[in-house]
Amino acid sequence: MSSLRSQPLQPLNSGQLNARANNITPVKSIRRPKENVQPTDQKQKKKKEKLSALCKTPPSIVRTRNGRDYRRGNFLGEGGFARCFQMKDASGQIYAAKTVAKASIKNEKTKTKLLSEIKIHKSLKHPNIVNFVDCFEDDVNVYILLEICPNQSLMELLKARKRVSEPEVRFFMVQIIGAIKYLHSRRVIHRDLKLGNIFFDPDMNLKIGDFGLASVLPSTDSRKYTICGTPNYIAPEVLGGKNTGHSFEVDIWAIGIMMYALLVGKPPFQAKDVNVIYERIKKTEYYFPEEKPISESARMLIKDLLSLNPLHRPTIDEILDYDWFKGPFPDKTREISLQETPQGLDKITTAQSSLNFKIAKDAAGIYTPGSKNPVEILRSDLHSEQPRAMLPQSLSPNDTRNKYQEVDPAHMGRPRKVNFNTNFSTAIKRLNQECFKTYQNMRRIEHAKYDEIECIPEYENPTLISKWVDYSNKYGFSYQLNNDDIGVLFNDENTLLKLHNSDRFLELIYHDNEGWTCIENSLSHPPAQAKRQLEIVDFFAKYMNSNLSKVSEIEESKETVFLRRYTRTPEYIMFEMTNGNFQFNFKDHHKICVSKEGEVITHISPSRVTETLPLILVYKNGNFISEAVPDCFGKIAVIKEAIKKKAFENA
Repeated sequence: MSSLRSQPLQPLNSGQLNARANNITPVKSIRRPKENVQPTDQKQKKKKEKLSALCKTPPSIVRTRNGRDYRRGNFLGEGGFARCFQMKDASGQIYAAKTVAKASIKNEKTKTKLLSEIKIHKSLKHPNIVNFVDCFEDDVNVYILLEICPNQSLMELLKARKRVSEPEVRFFMVQIIGAIKYLHSRRVIHRDLKLGNIFFDPDMNLKIGDFGLASVLPSTDSRKYTICGTPNYIAPEVLGGKNTGHSFEVDIWAIGIMMYALLVGKPPFQAKDVNVIYERIKKTEYYFPEEKPISESARMLIKDLLSLNPLHRPTIDEILDYDWFKGPFPDKTREISLQETPQGLDKITTAQSSLNFKIAKDAAGIYTPGSKNPVEILRSDLHSEQPRAMLPQSLSPNDTRNKYQEVDPAHMGRPRKVNFNTNFSTAIKRLNQECFKTYQNMRRIEHAKYDEIECIPEYENPTLISKWVDYSNKYGFSYQLNNDDIGVLFNDENTLLKLHNSDRFLELIYHDNEGWTCIENSLSHPPAQAKRQLEIVDFFAKYMNSNLSKVSEIEESKETVFLRRYTRTPEYIMFEMTNGNFQFNFKDHHKICVSKEGEVITHISPSRVTETLPLILVYKNGNFISEAVPDCFGKIAVIKEAIKKKAFENA
């Protein structure tokens, strides 16, 4: 995605991004048409129900509840209930925004379905699933912000190609199956898997999107009964409605439909009349055209995937054991595939194919054990805390990140309860000022000469985040400091710090009207509401102590430090601490911390050697003294720019 940064908003690949024009799945389930409705009436009815017309074009600048602004770009497409637009943030990063008109959400059932879609998609993290970024709303629309996939969908590929080669489809199937295995391990049924809902990311990897019809099973043996989906892809048991019910096997059926469509050129049950499609599905009435030959092993797999009895279909793990996957297997999908068949697919050796197959399965998570954390839809996720708002704050991940803004460490003393920042906007302003002052000092020191500095600051090794675990899809962000204090920045917008070698712990709580409150409590007699959070802190502590190494050691420190905000990018993760320090963990395992308002800098090497120096001395020497940092000034420039960005982010 880095290639998309700082570019003007413009159409990419004819504007088809994350959603095929006129093909965004509605959040409302699709019912069987009544037999006595004439074709003309059906068209009129369908036109009447197209609620995307209620979706007003978003303003040129969409302002969110958490202070982030997005600039609207080009219109990307529309469906029955939503429209899709480009959105660009302040850094130049481009996203796709699925936009739903509030006027189209006419009852509690439709609202619950939309919030369920957001909750499910937000909780998913897999390399072959479109990444959920954020959700927010204005007075007119609800916006679901998504990773942008600029290379269209499998539907566009098939339209351009007419048919796709078996080696390419093998690779597609592994990526799709990896994503579905992950979904099913979390008890999520997609229920609308189709070529138009599977997109190519910038690297031509497939990603499943559109969770408008997705549902969570309370248990693995429970069933769903709503008749929903896209006619050509609906499994026969779905058409049975309340008489049969359906489960995970509907997604297995959809794999068979997609595989047939890619290899033959159209879905197996396709017809002009939707009722004919349904009758063919009920009888599994399809054939393999002789003029479009495919291998016998492909036919065998398709036949099993399209078994009328759901229990006769292969499981996710069994699919990849079929002989068809032993054929030529490419190492990746190339952009040329969007227009024509790549050359040399028939020349891939058996040994190379076997290796490519193994690597593809590994990348798609086929070898990953099933998730022990199924998606849960809680009642609290479906009810807004604000009278006129549509979205609960709990459903927006960026809200959580930006609520942890400001704590004055000078007030972190012994009193049981201390209030901070009674005005949250003031807290934002103070945080911006602190970032700006650090940025100014770093910039001043960069251009100063060593003998011009009147006073070299005193310095010592700072308190750092030594270990961390991002489990924000369920609980929150956990971290262990190098003084062995352990904190968790919870998803409910509060944080808890368990002090090392102490029978006390601190709760940092944010209230809209009161600002930040720090409460000190006893571990032996914790309040009831904190017991579960303490269990989670202990869970993270046990995991980190067993599996992660400390970055450095420091002498025992009496300083109490919280993590107030973190930012993850492909190049680094940035931690902003309550003591004014900024820690950057770079992807090459070198870590740099800026303290004393930018005047002091610390380097922790991959071998955990720690060195703290005045920043001016690093500029004078050209690097750190004990151990050189690769691209030292390049990293410092990245740090300076990131802090500058934070200074103006909420201005």
